[in-house]
Amino acid sequence: MKTSEVILTILFFTLSLYAQKSETEWEPVFTEGADKVYVDVSGLKSFHSDDIYVWTLTVHSTPIVIESVKDKIYKTNTYYLFNSKLNKYSMLHIIYYDKNGNVLASYDYGRNTNVQAYQYNYPVLKGSPEYAILQKCLDVIKSKDDSSN
Repeated sequence: MKTSEVILTILFFTLSLYAQKSETEWEPVFTEGADKVYVDVSGLKSFHSDDIYVWTLTVHSTPIVIESVKDKIYKTNTYYLFNSKLNKYSMLHIIYYDKNGNVLASYDYGRNTNVQAYQYNYPVLKGSPEYAILQKCLDVIKSKDDSSN
């Protein structure tokens, strides 16, 4: 019995050393003015199509209030799907946080469809936060492509 406990302990520590880490790499989109918006660029380097999936983090300078959320919202994580060719996007997931970083609410808007009319709900309007986010994503993807050539 003692030998199996030792083996299990060794396996536990060995496997935890080789566990994959999921690390985000936040780069600022815009940090001046009211809200500060960051994009997680860690996954952008692997995109090769017109569809871009990306997490953003918005830090609200003034906490926002939404009727369906019980407390003031200080940060928001949003998971976007952009189509750079169609210049459209959808929000797939939103997570709201309080001032201590606790999750207040989480909403999943993901759809399982290939119909473009349902896949991308909104146009990317020039001057909007989504326009700036998409441009940042395209810049990161382009810089990755340029550095591999």
